[in-house]
Amino acid sequence: MWLRNVSQSFKLTAPPSLSAWIGAAKSLRGLPQWGVIVAQMEYHAKLDHIFSLTWRENSSSPPKKAGCVSDSSSNRPADTMKALKDEYDLGYRNIEDPKEPSTRPLSTSRPLLLQNQTSKFWLSGWTWEILSCVIAVTALVAIIIVLYNYDNRPMPDWPYGITLNAVVSVLVTLMKAAMIFPITEGLSQLKWSWFNERNQLSDLSLLDAASRGAFSATFVLFRFLPRHLVSIGCFIMVVAAAIAPFVQQVINITSQPVHSPDPSAIQVCNTSSYVDYGEGSGPGLNKVPLSTTGAIYTGIFQSEGPDSNTVTMTCPTGNCTFTPYQSLGFCSRCANITDSLTLHKTSVTSTMATYNYTLPNGFSFETSWGMMYLMNATNNLNLVKLNTENLPVILNFTAISAAGYGVPPQISATECALYFCVKTYEASVHKGRYKETLVSTASSSNYSATSVTSDISLTPETCYVNGTQRSDRTDCTYNVSWLSRLAMSNSLTPLLKGKGSLFVSNRPDWSSDTMHAVYGVEGNYTDINSMFQSLAGALTTHARNAVCKASVKGTTWTVESFVHVKWPWMILPIALMVLTLVFLVTTVVRTRNQFIWKSSPLALLFSDVAVEAPHAFERSPDLSHMEEASRKMKVWLETTTGGAKLKAVVG
Repeated sequence: MWLRNVSQSFKLTAPPSLSAWIGAAKSLRGLPQWGVIVAQMEYHAKLDHIFSLTWRENSSSPPKKAGCVSDSSSNRPADTMKALKDEYDLGYRNIEDPKEPSTRPLSTSRPLLLQNQTSKFWLSGWTWEILSCVIAVTALVAIIIVLYNYDNRPMPDWPYGITLNAVVSVLVTLMKAAMIFPITEGLSQLKWSWFNERNQLSDLSLLDAASRGAFSATFVLFRFLPRHLVSIGCFIMVVAAAIAPFVQQVINITSQPVHSPDPSAIQVCNTSSYVDYGEGSGPGLNKVPLSTTGAIYTGIFQSEGPDSNTVTMTCPTGNCTFTPYQSLGFCSRCANITDSLTLHKTSVTSTMATYNYTLPNGFSFETSWGMMYLMNATNNLNLVKLNTENLPVILNFTAISAAGYGVPPQISATECALYFCVKTYEASVHKGRYKETLVSTASSSNYSATSVTSDISLTPETCYVNGTQRSDRTDCTYNVSWLSRLAMSNSLTPLLKGKGSLFVSNRPDWSSDTMHAVYGVEGNYTDINSMFQSLAGALTTHARNAVCKASVKGTTWTVESFVHVKWPWMILPIALMVLTLVFLVTTVVRTRNQFIWKSSPLALLFSDVAVEAPHAFERSPDLSHMEEASRKMKVWLETTTGGAKLKAVVG
């Protein structure tokens, strides 16, 4: 059989019929060498359905490039066919006969993947991956710079409501995306390197999946651990999922007080002279104004507790502090003098006994079954126990009381003094709640009972001016006009003098409501002392708010959110970034002598594709050549009972 199979380099998958070849040959009958061919073709025309015409490159003549038969010097069919005759052997074979095996080797002795790339710089295939690493490192450095600049500082107030967490989150997302890209491409390139040696075909899909997500990379990590560079890439892919939570843990937001420019102040009474009196009905009969009278009643009836937090205070943020400050005010002292009572009992009958109690200053209290007294109170007597020497006293008070119904009574005696003093405070406002603490009181003065028409001067032992303790006490002198002291005494005296009695019908009778308020529950030391503390506190508050109207400045605080960076949480992102760089550099170095295909599927498709082309089709393992050729091809998947095959047409 003189016809041969078509060559490996150029094969017609759908060869022309024998009749077509006969027609072409008849046009060349003038050539002697073709006469026999035409005759034999006519003879075998009847076998067109049995035989397939094939043509094969003549091994005796050197191969020619595609298109060489169409030389510009000759376009005649005779010349064309002559050139084909010299280059190819024509023949035919029985379609039923098996194909002859190709004499061309399927692959060279050295895999194309390992052939040296001498045509271009070996780093050029990794340009985008290197640029991606630069972006990732830049984003990481930006995160560190941002966190460093705002560490231990207030939360930034950026426009459009942009927060620090949002900026860091964007940078982390950028860093992670830029870091994962070279990892996936490196894993894809290592996929081809894995098949430099004989390995399972299933590894191809496994390694391909590893470059597409952390879930698949987890399986590959344990499959290849620790024998291959793939393990490092898979490890980075898996652990990179924790980058965002770790970086978010870096930022810790706490609320801290900071200074506010808003002013804060508390009313005090530190004017050069305390003046609070009215004209009265005549000389020496001066009384306090009605506003002060109201404060007196507030104190006696204990409408508010002693040193109640009703002082006028300004704190716009609800959080303020005040250094120690001083204010003129009112103080009280009380003493239990029950043990100084002397009992004188007279008895007419056993049921009509009279009990008479007397103090050393001559003040007495008498009660009996016929007339039970609850309290007898007066003022301006000599005190039994209290030492009021040099005290700017406003009023002395003495009372003897019986606790409730019964004879002999449960008797008690109390004496008190109300006087001017200088009080030292510390105060703060926290979350809108004002808290003032009395630190100390001072009552040293130039007051003398023999000179009641002289102004009073009080100088505390410890002097505070604008929150600073001073050794020079000249700036801490508090003056009180003598008329103000007299008016306060005239106003209090009638209110704190009187009696209370209890008839057999158990109905108490008081000389005034204020005496009832002074008596309290049992009229003992506890009740009376509590009332005097309330009176002193109410008068002090009134003096600070209404009489003096001075103030001391405080420090205003506002709560701001501060950024605290927990740097240990940055270890993971930095370590993964370093591993990514190491992985990429190692991958580039190890594959420097290989064709760089990475994640492109063209290398796999071009490995076995039947191509129909009008001229010899050049196959190249270079990715750029494959990409260029792929743009000129149209492909389809042909399936038969024998399997599936990708076919392509160039053009």
